[in-house]
Amino acid sequence: MQKQLLTLSFFLLLSTMGWSQLNMSLRSNLQYATDLNDVWGYAAPDGSEYALVGARNGVSIVNVSDPDNAEEVAFIPGQNSTWRDLKTWGEYAYVVTDQSGSTEGVTVIDLQNLPESVNFFHWTPDLPGLGTLNRCHNIFIDEFGYAYLAGCNINDGGMLFIDVFSTPGTPIYAGAAPNRYAHDVYVRDNKMYSSELTRGRMAIYDVTDKDEVILEGVQTTPLEFTHNIWLSDDSNIAFTTDEKPSAPVAAYDVSDPDDIQELDQYRPTITLNDGVIPHNVHVWQDWLIISYYSDGGIVVDAARPNNLVEVGNFDTFFGAGAGFQGVWGAYPYLPSGIVLLTDIGNGLYVLDVNYVRACYLEGTVTDAISGAQISGAEIVIVAEEANVNYSRLDGTYGTGIATAGTYTVEVLKPGYLPFTAEVTIDNGVLTILDIPLQPLPTYNKNGLVVEEEVIVPIPGAKIILDNGESTFEFIANSSGVFLIEGVYEGNYDVFVGAWGYEQKLISDLPIVNNDDLTIELGRGYEDDFAIDLGWATTEDNETRAGYWELGEPNGTYSGGSTSNPEFDIEGDIGDQCYVTGNGGGNAASDDVDGASVTLTSPIMALASTYVDPVVEYNLWFFNAGGDGNPNDQLEVIVSNGTEEAVIETLSSSESFWRERSQIILSEFITVTDEMHIRFVTSDFDPDGHLVEAAVDAFAVTGELLVNTDDLVLNVDWSVAPNPFKAEVVLNYQLPVWNGNGQLTVVNALGQTVATQSLNAQQASVTLGANWPRGIYTIKMEVPGQGTAIQRVVKQ
Repeated sequence: MQKQLLTLSFFLLLSTMGWSQLNMSLRSNLQYATDLNDVWGYAAPDGSEYALVGARNGVSIVNVSDPDNAEEVAFIPGQNSTWRDLKTWGEYAYVVTDQSGSTEGVTVIDLQNLPESVNFFHWTPDLPGLGTLNRCHNIFIDEFGYAYLAGCNINDGGMLFIDVFSTPGTPIYAGAAPNRYAHDVYVRDNKMYSSELTRGRMAIYDVTDKDEVILEGVQTTPLEFTHNIWLSDDSNIAFTTDEKPSAPVAAYDVSDPDDIQELDQYRPTITLNDGVIPHNVHVWQDWLIISYYSDGGIVVDAARPNNLVEVGNFDTFFGAGAGFQGVWGAYPYLPSGIVLLTDIGNGLYVLDVNYVRACYLEGTVTDAISGAQISGAEIVIVAEEANVNYSRLDGTYGTGIATAGTYTVEVLKPGYLPFTAEVTIDNGVLTILDIPLQPLPTYNKNGLVVEEEVIVPIPGAKIILDNGESTFEFIANSSGVFLIEGVYEGNYDVFVGAWGYEQKLISDLPIVNNDDLTIELGRGYEDDFAIDLGWATTEDNETRAGYWELGEPNGTYSGGSTSNPEFDIEGDIGDQCYVTGNGGGNAASDDVDGASVTLTSPIMALASTYVDPVVEYNLWFFNAGGDGNPNDQLEVIVSNGTEEAVIETLSSSESFWRERSQIILSEFITVTDEMHIRFVTSDFDPDGHLVEAAVDAFAVTGELLVNTDDLVLNVDWSVAPNPFKAEVVLNYQLPVWNGNGQLTVVNALGQTVATQSLNAQQASVTLGANWPRGIYTIKMEVPGQGTAIQRVVKQ
């Protein structure tokens, strides 16, 4: 099965791709003609060292005694399986597979005659009251020689106990744990740490008596998909992984299983929030050796388990995106100290590791004025090594890097001035830096959202202020009024929208005082999804995944093609759109599965708004994989309240946003004031295809109907002085006088402060003597002729 050692051309390729390698160096790479899975190691009595490499079609045994020349010496063929797990006891290896239809049970490999030959057999006993053992997901062998089989086809996936020490090479069934599905397992001192993936928890059992297993404690892990657990050298700390996009490796104090305490979480900084998935964590002398799929192999210093610091990494994967690709397994326990990594598509890697203790930086972040503890402050050591950490709920923080030196520390927290300090840090040394942050001033503003030209309040309008660090959201009341409270000084992008009106982006609005703010929106239906304007998401009861979500899209990839979009449509407001499932990670992890999902607009009064409305939007639709014959589609359906029509159907798969759709509704349906539009896609079992859809930049265009209330009054008028301090004089002359008219004055909150009837075709009117300082809108209305407005400022 050996393919070849890493070639010079491959080395050159790696050097051009920014190969990540901190305190880890490549000794050799053995490639295979098939995908790999897990890896374990074996040290023979004569001192020779071997890698036991799980492959899709068997087990490869590789002599790594000379780390620079890894050489396959034996191959044990097996049934095709994505999953293989391997462990050793004495001079035997024990292997399990977990592919549907597998019948190998436990494969027992006799390693005594390496490197000349190996013997093996498949142990598939018919266990009393349970049935025939055909497959398992994982195996662990404790210090006493008991093998623990997790996720098998019997006992509902609950743990099985196997004696592999009494008669080496001949397993003996020793009992079963309660039938709670376990995905993986770690055991020491007769305490079993079970990764109960489907329950999302770490469960600790006393297995001293294999006939009476006792549950001692449970702990839900961060993303509730507990994949594997490993214990610290002193048995007090458990480290867990959740096999989900952007999940952390978490550390827990398990010294009292009845009172488990979370200590810290680690995520790779350089790919933070990119959907990278952790797989397995191992512990050697309080370093964590983690297989982190598309981030490769990572070494984390866990000597201070409340401050997990990355001190080594080696990336073997160069494809786009995250997902279930890259490093599957890691093994750090050979006597020579080399580390073995298996990359699913790129083979076996033999590495040297320079294990160093981190340079620890810890302290407390507080408000410099009040002394209050500040959580969520971002702390960065400005260094070549990517790093970022955040203060905890009690204001404490822990961070660090692998390389000693003098560095600048930068601290950011919305609402506070940036903080910088210079620190000198050293390996294995704790440096304390307490951080007092100076609060920024805050301002309050009265705001008003009105329809442009006619200055009619827009109730329920949504307003978002965002400066990249802080976000504030407000909703206008029934009078179109909103109050901006406690907004930090700075420049903000202001997103404003209301259903039935055009949206607006005000860029870099300075918030430096308490002045009032008035925002005008034009009539019309428009939604770039920067603001949630009330679209409804629904799904069938059978739907399992891929629900419509509003957010910034997370790209996923399948066969080199983008399946879920990575960005929204270019040129619209904001960076959000509606997508079907936005979990990132593997292309199949959050696409539409099981049945239909539907995205429905709010009701649109189109008949009274447009002459001949045109619906516009941009679509994304990807359909692939599964049985190789994808047959799904994305439908766009319009309803007028009594009937409906399909206005567009996509069935071809593309990895890009489609050209803008422009649909004249009257060609499909009678236009009413009860219109809504639906976007529907599905993936019905048993087809099981990849289905992803997205919608962005929705709008209704066309000529607006003229509302008689919107007529602009033809009047010659002026106000002076403006701004004014005492009074303002309004002079006007109307071209036609019909004996009726009125002046109305409103303040910035939309409150009426003055009204006055017009008694002549032309006149001068004095206003404002008793008004407080502020911005005012003067509205002149003449029935049948229209409305005109002027704005004045009293200083």
